[in-house]
Amino acid sequence: MSQSFSRRVHFYYCILVALRMYGKKQPGNARGKNNFLLKWLRNAENGNLFPPEISSEITWLRGKIISAGPDADLEPMLVYVYQTARRAEGMKDH
Repeated sequence: MSQSFSRRVHFYYCILVALRMYGKKQPGNARGKNNFLLKWLRNAENGNLFPPEISSEITWLRGKIISAGPDADLEPMLVYVYQTARRAEGMKDH
């Protein structure tokens, strides 16, 4: 598995941790989560917190949030992407 793939897995781990921390402080609706995610993604991109290859994930995810609408709960999708990527990463040794 390439280092780029591992970095993407790490990115999704970070976004899920941030989202869960937000949920502990601000339990509420999907709209609030989506606003938080959009801000988090903007900060991640503007602050160069992740390697350059992650910018495509940030762009894709921002588009997904916007196109899904403000009341769509995308956390299950993020969990699915992360879990699938982790399984694929774990299979690299087999």
